[in-house]
Amino acid sequence: MEGLLERPKVCGACGRGGAAKRCQCKTIYFCNEECQRAKWGEHKEVCSVVQRRKVERERERLGRDHPGVGEACNKVGNLLHDQEDLSGAEEHYLEALRIIRLVEGEWSPNVAGLSANLGRVYRGLGRLDDAVRMHRQALRVYRRVWGDEHADVAFALNSLGCALRRKGQLDRAMEKLEEAHEMYVGLYGDDHADVAKVLTNMALTLQDKGLFGDALAMQEKELGILRRTLGPDDEGIAISLHNLGISYKGQGLLDEARARCEEGLGIVRRIHAGKNSLEGKFLQSIGDVCDDQGSPDDALRMYKEARRIYRKTVGPESVEMGK
Repeated sequence: MEGLLERPKVCGACGRGGAAKRCQCKTIYFCNEECQRAKWGEHKEVCSVVQRRKVERERERLGRDHPGVGEACNKVGNLLHDQEDLSGAEEHYLEALRIIRLVEGEWSPNVAGLSANLGRVYRGLGRLDDAVRMHRQALRVYRRVWGDEHADVAFALNSLGCALRRKGQLDRAMEKLEEAHEMYVGLYGDDHADVAKVLTNMALTLQDKGLFGDALAMQEKELGILRRTLGPDDEGIAISLHNLGISYKGQGLLDEARARCEEGLGIVRRIHAGKNSLEGKFLQSIGDVCDDQGSPDDALRMYKEARRIYRKTVGPESVEMGK
């Protein structure tokens, strides 16, 4: 149990544990300045601190409405979203969207892509009406640009289904997800990561309906696809393991539930050098299992650590903090 509350600090350059020097962007550790210099040429391209400064330089050099500034804002938005600075991501995505609309017009695939990004941010912030609005906008633009039977349209349907599920509109969510699933299978066949991602969201919708047995069968299928297509250490596999753990718990299979959640937690800690809200979600779910297993002290420790992680990542006002 102690090991679940500890996470390694691995040097991003040499791979040694116990690294003490952390970049200002808080996503990578280094043993020392030598290791930081060795990795810097690669890391600076994904360092949100460096890229934010680049946005300001580009704005001064090119003017605030230049497409180069919009591109730089979108890049920073992506980095901040990955780091779960959702307010910062929203700010940069909105600025990028403003510029792209000026330059390319409303019916641009880039407008749709930025709308989808904002939809993800608003889902994370719990602003579900805004999320649905942005995902519908993305779907509308993609359909006008590409027509039906296109991967971007399937992606937008899947995202809209996720937002509708979060709002509790489960039947409408399933309609969108089934449409996305059919489109992806037509494009790629059954054994594809995008097909698996839609199955994930369909299974979550079944969970929300209380259909744990149906969800479990769908999640086992989805996890098999992801393991074959993504390799061992991928966030999609971790999320799949978490969802599968929830379904096992719903069926009363507590040992299986805990094993899946602990496997997923290990993946999250290997792929994210800094704290990540997904880590908190795993610890919270492990706490739920501990509670059901009759170990309230272990459960409480998991909950406290999960809350500490949520506070450091998504912030005290997030929907996760209220759980």
